[in-house]
Amino acid sequence: MANGFLVKQSDRERRNRVPIGDFLIVGRTSESGYVLDDSSASRQHVEIRARGGVYYWRDLGSTNGTIVNERVQPEGRLNHGDHIRVGNTTLIFEQDEGPPKMTPSTYPTAPIETPEQDVSTAKIDVRENELLKAVYSVMNDVATNYDPCSLVDNILETTMRAIGAQRGAVLFAGGEADVLKPCPICSEVHVIKDGQLSRSDVAKIRISNTVARRVLDGGESILFQDTDINDDLAQASSILALKLRSIICVPLKGKLGTLGILYIDSDRPKQQYTQDHMLLSTAVGNTAGLAIENAQMHQQILDRQRMNQEIEFAGIIQDGFLFKKWPEPSPQFDVFGDTRPAKTVGGDFYDFIRLGQDRLGILIADVSGKGVPAALAMAQLLAEFRVRAMQELNPGAVLAALNETMAERSQRGMFCTMCYLTVDLASGRVTCANAGHHPVLRIRGKDIQEFSDASGPPVGILPGVVWRDQETTLARGEALLMYTDGIVEARGTVSRGLLKRSESIAEYGVESLRELLSRHHGATARAMVGAVIEDVNRHTRPGAPHDDCTLIALRYSG
Repeated sequence: MANGFLVKQSDRERRNRVPIGDFLIVGRTSESGYVLDDSSASRQHVEIRARGGVYYWRDLGSTNGTIVNERVQPEGRLNHGDHIRVGNTTLIFEQDEGPPKMTPSTYPTAPIETPEQDVSTAKIDVRENELLKAVYSVMNDVATNYDPCSLVDNILETTMRAIGAQRGAVLFAGGEADVLKPCPICSEVHVIKDGQLSRSDVAKIRISNTVARRVLDGGESILFQDTDINDDLAQASSILALKLRSIICVPLKGKLGTLGILYIDSDRPKQQYTQDHMLLSTAVGNTAGLAIENAQMHQQILDRQRMNQEIEFAGIIQDGFLFKKWPEPSPQFDVFGDTRPAKTVGGDFYDFIRLGQDRLGILIADVSGKGVPAALAMAQLLAEFRVRAMQELNPGAVLAALNETMAERSQRGMFCTMCYLTVDLASGRVTCANAGHHPVLRIRGKDIQEFSDASGPPVGILPGVVWRDQETTLARGEALLMYTDGIVEARGTVSRGLLKRSESIAEYGVESLRELLSRHHGATARAMVGAVIEDVNRHTRPGAPHDDCTLIALRYSG
């Protein structure tokens, strides 16, 4: 029998001839029988098979194609001296008559068996080698491949090649036991037929539903051969309709249960799968289930990290919307505000605006919910407010305009409590409108009073709402404090009992806020805000406030 070899064109002395045997795959990964150190070669680039003493090659869907004798072809017959270009590497096919020549390093160390024993042992060795390669390849992917789609393709390619199967597919389990679904990543079914990978719509996949259901229900592998007439599967309508001769179906088992099935069948009379083939497929299925599960979990981790990063960027952008350049205390007024989101982004916000030389506008608001949706609503409302505040004279009119915008665009019941006031620095007159927000606290020495109760619902609930303006006049040295519910609803925890169980303690409350302000009534606006935040943090230690905490203080100097 003629023996085939591959030798690199660069190896002029022909010292490293690689025997082909019955079957050899050339590529750049360790799964290939002949591994090339060539980045231009595909993982599994080209296969060469011997049939009746004649060698044939077939491209395995490589990226750059296989060039034989300077012609790009999908497959063909090899003749002695043919040049095969794989990536940037040129291989020469050589064919010798008789047994392969032995180099000193390859002399057998055991007695040579008879020719009959050599052939039989070679066939067993080749088959076992392919089976071991298949299992090793999938196990290697468990640790190295975190792309679910690529992983499924490799599972199919490796298994089908190892058992010489006609066609196969990987399908995933649905919510019900007998429902099969496509790949959750690409929404298509990964299929392979005669070595060619492709994707298909799940509705176009024709398999034996009887076999698939039995594997999903029982979690055990099934081998069907039409030669076994006593097998009850032989009478299954799906098998008869598809004229199937042999089937292997194994579950893809993960830690969380059966993820799906690896399904292989054949309608060729002479292609019967064996018990060895089923054992290999089962081993692959068990390993592949864990690999797919790991890949899906890895994808979820990446998605979560990407989302966290996007939220972090959103927090930076949101912080840029808020007013930061607080004016230094002047003979007329002193103002300062601060916000501490419970998460990276939040729904609390405030604004300070000069409406003229002697007129100020101060806004504080709290959008329902937390996170990105609240932050997006906050950005929209804040931008709208800065336009409306310059157009409308009265706070009630500004809230009404914002309400119409939010009521029209609001989704999923989102709303915003809001309090807006204007201060006339010449007279000390304060005009305020309150949409479902906490009243403003008026600080007159140690006397802390509430001013401007809510005269209507939060913004965004109902269109056409009118808010009433309420007025008062500040004396020199008096101050105002506006705050969100994260301040007064902040809860702490305390450990009690022998087991040190954590128990929630009372809310910080308005009374605690009043008491603190009475002690700091003469402080600057910045110092007053800082004292409240520190006291709230002390109340919630060792934890942190569960809601956004926002404050803005104004001291009127006249």
